Amino acid sequence: MTTAASEKTLDRIRKYLAIAEHPNTGPAEAETFRERAYNLMAKHGIERAHLAAAGQITDELASWALVIDGTHQAEQVQLLAAVTNAKTCRTLSWKVVDTTYLMVSGYQSDLEVVKMLYASLSLQMAKEVKAVTRKGRMSLATVRKSFMLGFASRVGEKLREANTAAAAEAPTTSTGRSTELVLRDRRAAVDAYFNRQTPNTRSSSGPKIRDPHAFLAGRDAGDRADIGGNARLSATGQRAISS
Repeated sequence: MTTAASEKTLDRIRKYLAIAEHPNTGPAEAETFRERAYNLMAKHGIERAHLAAAGQITDELASWALVIDGTHQAEQVQLLAAVTNAKTCRTLSWKVVDTTYLMVSGYQSDLEVVKMLYASLSLQMAKEVKAVTRKGRMSLATVRKSFMLGFASRVGEKLREANTAAAAEAPTTSTGRSTELVLRDRRAAVDAYFNRQTPNTRSSSGPKIRDPHAFLAGRDAGDRADIGGNARLSATGQRAISS
């Protein structure tokens, strides 16, 4: 897949999303085009992985840095982690006073998709959470935090499901190497690169789910998620600090 072919595939993904986002598109049709976008993203990633493993294209390891400020920073980090994990990338986050800094490491082709997905999904999550109201004895802030964690959880699952389906359709490469082995090697390379970039770091647990009902409602919203590719990070209190 040449650079031109890769960009053509990304353009197809954006077109599918544009149809799904159009006000005149019905719910069933929108869901169909969203699923096509997810599936095409997964196939695109596997094709790039195969070609890179065979030395037919250059797909270098790199890092992308961004900043999240404003409200719901921990939940934004969880959403980004859901996307990066599904796209064979690693994320490091740290907080200084009231601002969260992040570094995402992975192959360039995967980082392109991560940026597109996260930009759109973060805007959708922000829109969905505005409609969430307080129920019972929980505070509105607690309910909304749990909702967003549910949203991120379901989005991550859907992306991984698309990856699994795409891998099953392409079990081997032209050189005879299995997709499973190619992706495992790719993950190992990303892990090694990440560890070199971020020595002496440790894993941490995510925010606790305090309202199960809001968490499940967030998962339902994640099922409806429309991963539009034309969103801008700056619209939700996020800004890229390198590309």
